[in-house]
Amino acid sequence: MIIRNGEVFFEGRFQKKEVRIEDGKIAEVADRILLKEDEEMLDLDGRLLLPGLVDVHSHGRAGEDFNFADRSGLQTLCDSYAACGVTSVLGTTMTNEPSAIRRAMETIGAYRKEAHSGARLLGIHMEGPFLGKAKRGAHDEQYLRNIDMAWFEEMNSLSGNCIRIVSIDPCLDGAAYFIKECRSRGIVVSLAHTGCDYETAKMAAWAGADHVTHLFNAMSPLHHRMPGLIGAAFDCGMFTELICDGIHLHEAIIRMMFAMRPERQLLISDSMQAAGLPDGTYSLGGLTVFVKDSKATLADGTIAGSTTNVYAAMVQAIKFGIPTEQAVLSASRLPAESIGMGKEIGSIAEGMYADLLVADKDWTLQQVYIGGTPL
Repeated sequence: MIIRNGEVFFEGRFQKKEVRIEDGKIAEVADRILLKEDEEMLDLDGRLLLPGLVDVHSHGRAGEDFNFADRSGLQTLCDSYAACGVTSVLGTTMTNEPSAIRRAMETIGAYRKEAHSGARLLGIHMEGPFLGKAKRGAHDEQYLRNIDMAWFEEMNSLSGNCIRIVSIDPCLDGAAYFIKECRSRGIVVSLAHTGCDYETAKMAAWAGADHVTHLFNAMSPLHHRMPGLIGAAFDCGMFTELICDGIHLHEAIIRMMFAMRPERQLLISDSMQAAGLPDGTYSLGGLTVFVKDSKATLADGTIAGSTTNVYAAMVQAIKFGIPTEQAVLSASRLPAESIGMGKEIGSIAEGMYADLLVADKDWTLQQVYIGGTPL
């Protein structure tokens, strides 16, 4: 198939290009491509062609939770992500009883080996249980635990070695060793749910941590004499996750972060099972969550994930004043690169999977393609 007459997001900006898809991948991007005999042609009529979006931190949506979803639930999740423009996702688990985490690892690992429709389930973002109690947020305190490399290796093995990110508190004993060991295995270590100071965060960065989970949330605030993790993340050039839903972060903070280090900002959803559903009572990692006016909280008012998706977050960022091209990059190529998959997904370029989005100029999502196949 050849896609013509659209504004194609190519090499970081929208350009008038044509795209050829063959065998589920992008075979060619050029100013003009000759149509082969019997080749299908899609005329975009001036619409936008974007790479499929990548969410590296999402706990669930559409009534399902990665911690507890069975095979059918995972299929529901993948179909639901794809429907809102997220063509690749890391299933994010939460702190819970060991048997629940074990079951989630086995279920996700087995599902990834099967053929399925919808978004690509790239692997797992393991958020917890190696987190600090003081900044635990919506993580169940009774199941938090000290860093245990042997237990982590067991969980990763159960998943088929598909843990791509593990979030930890760098204040915990053994953090530096754990970070080095994970990095030697190609696993990204993200700093999270921590009251750590600037020096501790920098030491974690030197050990190999290069990612920060939902920046500003569940960590010590930025102070002009105590910069903490936020200051260290800037100095060390870490990838930083931003929840751009208008609830977790003020729009001025979004603009500030993109102005300082645009190439390191990742738009995530941190969504939970209520995403895509009406207000009501739901669950996140086994804890009861109340959703009102799209804001998810525990009974004590603690924010508990979000109800957004990365496509909506990207559009929100643009409305907040983030340059359009940068918002698209932070929802597609940059998150793919942050987990070492920038040569497979997240961009429109030769050799990439043909995971594509067609949108109107007003950002209404019109069509989603996974491997060149329309949903």
